[in-house]
Amino acid sequence: MTVAALTQSNIINSHPSRLRIKSSQNARIRKTIVWILIFVIICIGILYIFTTNNIAAEEYKIRSLQKQVRELEAVNKTLKVEVSALKSVNILEAKGNDLDMVKAQKIEYVSSIKNSAMLVR
Repeated sequence: MTVAALTQSNIINSHPSRLRIKSSQNARIRKTIVWILIFVIICIGILYIFTTNNIAAEEYKIRSLQKQVRELEAVNKTLKVEVSALKSVNILEAKGNDLDMVKAQKIEYVSSIKNSAMLVR
């Protein structure tokens, strides 16, 4: 064999081994990238579940507070009706009679430039 033939055979033989090394490195890199992507997808999934759960919990709290507001508004409305009923003239007159209060007999109004006053006799 000549030197050229040996050199050519070494080049041919060494070239596939380099390809094998590069292809095995590429396979490792691809495998690593796949595992990283799987890990990222799992992390995103866990984060999605966590945030969805938190949103659902907050919505439950909001609905419960809205229900409480509606109940308090209803109670407030009934209390306003009760207050207006208790402030009516008939109720006040009845309470005055129950407490043995005397009605004013003669009312005289005195007016001045600045203020108005009521004189009761």
